[in-house]
Amino acid sequence: MKTHARLSFQSVKTNSVFTRKNLVTIANMAQPYTDEISPWPVQGNEESAFAGLVDRIVEARAAGKPVIWSMGAHVIKNGMSRYVIEMVRHGILTHVSGNGATSIHDFELAFLGETSEDVAASIEDGSFGMWEETGKYMNEAVQHGVTRGWGYGESLYRYLERNPQRFPHYEDCVFVQCQLAGVPYTCHISIGTDIIHQHPIVDFEALGATSGRDFDSMCSSIAGLADGGVFLNFGSAISGPEIFLKALSLCRNKGLPMRDITAANFDIVPVWADTAPSEEQSEYYYRPRRNMIDRLQKLGGEGLLFHGLHDRTIPQLFRRVLQRKQELEAEFVPPGKPLPPHRNEHLLYPVSSRPDRLHASGIGKLDELQEKGWSGEADPAFRECLSALERSRQEGRSILVNLGGNVVGSGMNSALISLIRRGYITHLALNGAAAFQDYELAAFGHTEEDDSDSLQRGRLGMWKEPGERMHDCLKRGYAQGLGYGESLMKDMEDRGELYPYKAYSLIFACLEQGIPCTVHITLGTDAIQQHPDVDYGIQGGASGRDFRIYAHTVSGLDGGAFLNFGSTVTGPEVFLKALSISRNLGHTVSRIMTANFDIVRLGDYHAKVGYEDWDYYYRPRKNIIHRPTSLGGKGYHFEGLHRETIAALGRMLNP
Repeated sequence: MKTHARLSFQSVKTNSVFTRKNLVTIANMAQPYTDEISPWPVQGNEESAFAGLVDRIVEARAAGKPVIWSMGAHVIKNGMSRYVIEMVRHGILTHVSGNGATSIHDFELAFLGETSEDVAASIEDGSFGMWEETGKYMNEAVQHGVTRGWGYGESLYRYLERNPQRFPHYEDCVFVQCQLAGVPYTCHISIGTDIIHQHPIVDFEALGATSGRDFDSMCSSIAGLADGGVFLNFGSAISGPEIFLKALSLCRNKGLPMRDITAANFDIVPVWADTAPSEEQSEYYYRPRRNMIDRLQKLGGEGLLFHGLHDRTIPQLFRRVLQRKQELEAEFVPPGKPLPPHRNEHLLYPVSSRPDRLHASGIGKLDELQEKGWSGEADPAFRECLSALERSRQEGRSILVNLGGNVVGSGMNSALISLIRRGYITHLALNGAAAFQDYELAAFGHTEEDDSDSLQRGRLGMWKEPGERMHDCLKRGYAQGLGYGESLMKDMEDRGELYPYKAYSLIFACLEQGIPCTVHITLGTDAIQQHPDVDYGIQGGASGRDFRIYAHTVSGLDGGAFLNFGSTVTGPEVFLKALSISRNLGHTVSRIMTANFDIVRLGDYHAKVGYEDWDYYYRPRKNIIHRPTSLGGKGYHFEGLHRETIAALGRMLNP
């Protein structure tokens, strides 16, 4: 098997964060007891639903049941830290969690009193994310914590505890105040998406191990919802809902009822709870809707969607809960101590008994797709994109293609394999779900679990052979110094008889052509991370090696192309971080053609949008279309189903 070069981060040039201009400061953070609360323009039946949610929160806490808080980074960036802290201090919240970016902004506020750099300016010169103190302190914290068996969140707190002189603003640090109040604070990271992953001392194995322990901690807290409670999600479109789902599945597998749960999502994405979108609409794939409404209802729970900016909804929630508590003269009871997870007690089922939606025999062949059309084929912008791809191939430039999990499930592997063999893909990047589905397809001939009743039965993701074999493959490959994708390719090469359907596999096609296939995971969101054999350190370390391979490809992407299919967070974030590393190390990467393919409707994606617009937060818009092409090249967004757009590329590109 051909091994692929990795970009070393040892020569990355960092700058002092104290020289950085920031967009968010302690001075402009919200003050829960003195600020005038801005009105929240509720829509439809949101007011009555919100009143019901407030009642359920008060009732849950008065009964000693959990209220779990999940958030994305914009909660901190919008200045809402003190509201979260006050909800912890008042006993409203029993567990607080966030993604990696959330912890970074929270950490920076603690020692700097400011956070949030100007990305548009710093991405051009390779200074984006290259901040010495942030990267050094946080990586040191994690690397110290992993040796003591701590999770990611606790590792950060213990670091502040050991170095108090560095952190004058700890009173406004969410994870510090959670720990002081005895409330778990957990961090759920995606490898390669956070600025501290760019620092020379980064240790991806330590990152994976500590964040994996935090996933176990979250599962224990979710188990406390067995007979009811509340799960709140603010601005986390992927990791929060997916971790919630995986934890629910593990709890159901152990026989816990998980009934009477209320889950509420707060965001400005225009998706509504009272509609039933089809699989051809982007709303169908909005994770908070699928996981917190459709799937939760099958357990007898209730999901709610609320629309509004965090600086409107969070103050309203805090004020209304305290007011209702006073009206009812309620006392909040500490929840019971979370039970530690016992993975060896989980029931696993043979994959042959699983109903799947995608089978090797039904994967569309390229010639069968030739007659199908796509409405965007005549778009002059799409023709420009095709010309750029053909030019890149002719000139021997790199063409980096990133896929989200739904792409493999769409049955387009044959068309993508054709593009790989024809040289229109020279590096394939997959998220954890896409890699897992492709692996299952190669090994068993079927994938894309039909989960219509598997969550209720405690079977969702709990499949014996895929987990055992994939973890064994990763363990052996990692011991040989291989990355995540390399380990999968090596196993297919060495033990081909175990993969009777490898002809349908994207990973195997990359092996055949000698091109990189890298895997970029989020800890706690993938089905194999529910398996008893999981080693979070290997998960993080192997994906980290792949990130270095990916960064090497990006360092040579000048004059080439980057295409993203259906990945709204991980793909765009990993690409932007790798681009910053490459430019920081002196590689000229400016003339890039970038294109995002999804069914999300952006309209005029070159128009200026602001914080109040939902598409401002759509990562592909900023991280694929605009920021990477500011020094040259051009970015595009094309709307369509994967089976339409990928087929069109295969059909219209020169053989």
